[in-house]
Amino acid sequence: MTITEASEKFGIAPEKLHDYEVQGFFDCRKKPDGTIDYCKELLDYVGIINLLLEAGASADTLRSFLLRLMQNGISTEEKLKFLRCQRLRLLDTIHAKQELLDQLDFIIFKETKESD
Repeated sequence: MTITEASEKFGIAPEKLHDYEVQGFFDCRKKPDGTIDYCKELLDYVGIINLLLEAGASADTLRSFLLRLMQNGISTEEKLKFLRCQRLRLLDTIHAKQELLDQLDFIIFKETKESD
């Protein structure tokens, strides 16, 4: 599958897919003409990469996890531990943003009340 086809299938810009390759998140097979072959197995990882990066995983941590994952060098328990850790980090971020939202709402409430 070409980068354009992969991009359309996952709704991820070709530039982002190329960036994932450059960052070493996966190693692409190249066709004889030099173009990248985005095979089904690779596309399974693209979804995981995109999700974890959007959730705030660091590139180094993700690269290490993916290397072990692609080489089947990680147990189910280790996968779950990594994913749960990423989930907790995302929850921490959400909670911190919620606190900021609450503070902003309080300021708005206070200003509204004072202007009445």
